[in-house]
Amino acid sequence: MKEEEKENLFITFQQTIESIIKDKRKNSNNVKLLNNFKAKINLGLQIEEDLYFWLSLIAEEGSFNMKSGKLEEYDLEVMITPEDLLFFANGENSTLHMLFKKNRFGYNKLRFSKGSDGKYNLGMRLKLPKIIVLD
Repeated sequence: MKEEEKENLFITFQQTIESIIKDKRKNSNNVKLLNNFKAKINLGLQIEEDLYFWLSLIAEEGSFNMKSGKLEEYDLEVMITPEDLLFFANGENSTLHMLFKKNRFGYNKLRFSKGSDGKYNLGMRLKLPKIIVLD
């Protein structure tokens, strides 16, 4: 993957996540969840069978920042194909669909791994769809 393609992919998902969070802030029911969500998440976009483009999402005190690359210390690792992430984020595919259906590489569409501390962070896994999926 060329550097220009990586930059375009990063910008696309950065703008997508930012617009979803901005839209969620308009609903007063979501403000408390967004302000209290604290996490360091590695987001692996599966480009090919063995090739991932890594993004990191850092949420702290109501601020959400995305960076290109993988964090050394993280709470959760999510692996997903770019197209599946878009269908998930716009609400077209449900969480159950994403957890149990296979992607084009034969893996579950939405996969989680433990954090760098070895914990499963189940609460964070449950909150993440509420944050990155449009209502």
